[in-house]
Amino acid sequence: MVIIFSILAVIFTLAGAAAVLHFGGFSKTFLGRALAYAAGVLAAAALMDILPAGILLSAPELSCGALFALFFLFTLETFAAHSSSNEFMEDCEVEVHHLGVAAFAAMGLHSLLDGFNIAVGFAPGTVAGLNVALGVVLHKFADGITLVSLLLHAGKSRRAALLFSLCLATATPLGALLAAPILKGIPPGAEAFALGLSGGSFLYIAMADILPRLHKTYDRLTPVIFPLGFATVWLIHRLGA
Repeated sequence: MVIIFSILAVIFTLAGAAAVLHFGGFSKTFLGRALAYAAGVLAAAALMDILPAGILLSAPELSCGALFALFFLFTLETFAAHSSSNEFMEDCEVEVHHLGVAAFAAMGLHSLLDGFNIAVGFAPGTVAGLNVALGVVLHKFADGITLVSLLLHAGKSRRAALLFSLCLATATPLGALLAAPILKGIPPGAEAFALGLSGGSFLYIAMADILPRLHKTYDRLTPVIFPLGFATVWLIHRLGA
């Protein structure tokens, strides 16, 4: 299941990229609504699946893992040249940024973490894994859209934009492949720490990356679409019970 959803994450990233290349991009209203739904799924998966499972194992280790994830992602984005979803939503002039080695490394680490999240999500059980995987896949689709839009806007060729997206997308299954063997047979405290990393990263992406930018779009439907993500996670719980 971990490998299947990791591959799906790659497919959805490339689907978002290909949609921009084929159709010429999506409106920011569409992207904002897609991100609102994704943020709802990410936040609900963290609070309903990942963190409760970690608390049952070891609350202190879970807290340490979550705090480390918040610190790590904040530091990671400090060294990145841009955050694709954020700056695309805010009409950032991408030409002033350079997608150099540090930026590519930071974005690659983020994709690796997505794969790690999928692997960790399935540790507590299938239902939790499905919700976590859904959050990652939706997030990766939005990543594909915004990344290619920014690269094309910055003057990159269509081929270069697609290759760049492919490189970053393949980091997700790599992260899952690296994490899955490590998670087998680890002590409860270490598993709780891993769940804290995953849950903390989901909350950071939803609450620090996505939602603050959506407040600036002034779309009256996003407050309605956001809790639909909650409802999706709850529905998967009900169907999997």
